[in-house]
Amino acid sequence: MTFPANYAVIAEDELTYVNGGGVIANVLPAVMTSDNWKTFSVNVIKIVGNSFMSSFVSTVLGTAFGTNYAFGAISDNISSKLAGMDFLNGAMQVVGGLATIYTLGIGNAKVKQSDVIGVDGEKVA
Repeated sequence: MTFPANYAVIAEDELTYVNGGGVIANVLPAVMTSDNWKTFSVNVIKIVGNSFMSSFVSTVLGTAFGTNYAFGAISDNISSKLAGMDFLNGAMQVVGGLATIYTLGIGNAKVKQSDVIGVDGEKVA
């Protein structure tokens, strides 16, 4: 029997080495595409951002636009909020603040964020 020059006779169990697991890809198609993962990531950031929204607004914006603002009051307010926390909890507060900034930056701000899901899975009041 004659085969073309680019044809190789290989046993079926050896195909994984040749085509990178193509047999598995045919049996288990990809459930999540890169677009699905991007949407998932953005939604997680929005959920975290919505959960930290009231804390961010009161700590940063409330201090900045309050009637008795003093120079350095924002950093003092943030420092006092983080003072009683260990490193991990403080770092998560910073991540929550960044998620809030992202959430505010990608969409229109509402008068009050309502009917959004918080970190605990409950709607934020």
